[in-house]
Amino acid sequence: MAPIISFILRMVVTFEQHLVERLLRSPGFHNGVRKIHRTVEDLRYGRDPSEPLRPGEATEDPNVSKSGFLRYFIEELKNQARGTPTDPPPPPPPGPPRTK
Repeated sequence: MAPIISFILRMVVTFEQHLVERLLRSPGFHNGVRKIHRTVEDLRYGRDPSEPLRPGEATEDPNVSKSGFLRYFIEELKNQARGTPTDPPPPPPPGPPRTK
């Protein structure tokens, strides 16, 4: 029984090594790691002033917070849980009462 277990274990380790090799060869993985590293370095040490602007930075609105969507989404969920509409209907126009 021990040879079967060692064979299965060797197969699992070989498969894991194959998966790690494929992951390390993929450009998407490296792009993701590069982006995370850049973000952490910017948060720790600040932006390098001599570094050029990144794509989209020249046109983004500095007054809009980055977590705008998340904040809006959470507020919508809270409104749904409370049962209150986000955009309540406008009040009826003033005027004479309507008859049925």
